[in-house]
Amino acid sequence: MLSLTWKGYYKYTIENVEQYAPDKPGVYKIAILQKGGRLKVRYVGQTDNLKRRLKEHLDFDREENECLRERLKKYSASFAFAAVARQGDRDGAERALYLHYEPVCNDEDSIPS
Repeated sequence: MLSLTWKGYYKYTIENVEQYAPDKPGVYKIAILQKGGRLKVRYVGQTDNLKRRLKEHLDFDREENECLRERLKKYSASFAFAAVARQGDRDGAERALYLHYEPVCNDEDSIPS
């Protein structure tokens, strides 16, 4: 069993990604602030470089995921991450996060099986 050590939730800004996200592999979740102050995870992912990938999502001219791009433009968002070195562990963690949160902006076909 893999145990994740989460960092965040931080307000999802370039400045906070620069300050808090490491240049390390890991998994991450992006949540949107709901009415009443609750966060709801709308996207989960994995990467070999958390800082780079989290910054890429904020580049609205290049972000291909329309669902995520529109939510990030319109609503206040936060991010959290966990460093995970091994690719197999990242695959399993991303799958578990997807099954747990059922994020609307993820494409089920792109989630590792």
